[in-house]
Amino acid sequence: MKNSNPEDKIILAIDGLELKESLSLIKKCPRIKWVKIGLELFSREGPDAIKAFKDINKSIFLDLKFYDIPNTMRSACYQVSRSGVDIISVHASAGSKALSISKQASIEGASDSNLKPPALIGITVLTSFSSLQFQNEFDTKTLIEDYVLRLARLSFDSGLDGCVCSPLEVENLRSNFGSDFQLITPGIRLDKRNNNDQSRVMNAHQAISCGATKLVIGRPITRSSDPNKSFNDICKSIS
Repeated sequence: MKNSNPEDKIILAIDGLELKESLSLIKKCPRIKWVKIGLELFSREGPDAIKAFKDINKSIFLDLKFYDIPNTMRSACYQVSRSGVDIISVHASAGSKALSISKQASIEGASDSNLKPPALIGITVLTSFSSLQFQNEFDTKTLIEDYVLRLARLSFDSGLDGCVCSPLEVENLRSNFGSDFQLITPGIRLDKRNNNDQSRVMNAHQAISCGATKLVIGRPITRSSDPNKSFNDICKSIS
């Protein structure tokens, strides 16, 4: 079935842009509904970045990839859930205790601020890792796709709402988990000759066809000579 609102499936990654630049770009692309605030922008602007995009009614994926001892992760998820963000990322490799209490804390934080609870999403293996690099640097014979499945299962069993994976793992994960489990995929490239620092990539149409819930896309839009056209072209490709 065709998706009548493809813009709901695209999260614009605005890392590398100043806040004013990001807001200016958003004005040029009126169909954009979702933005991803990552470590770079949050480190520079702090919670002001969240407020700026909430003020213009954008949904926010706060991608700070929390990874710490359980109590620290719980406290962090509680605090950011009070800011009104819509998705929060945590590293699934933090373990089941950290994941489960972080999920509960995100519900409590949102409730204490009379807000809808955000989705809590587990990071599996970063898309910058190739299969060979993963095995060599972590001194393991485990295949990257098997490890991603393991962390996705840990996220699912711990009560998280989904996970972040490369588009190459989406089809396998979708066959293992129900449609309510969100699969958010970075590593989307329009041209494989321009992968930048990503290793496990796919185009937008392929990723959605494999079962991705949402696509995180940055440079193919933010560095385009016509960002609005690029965004609309991607929407068309996944409609």
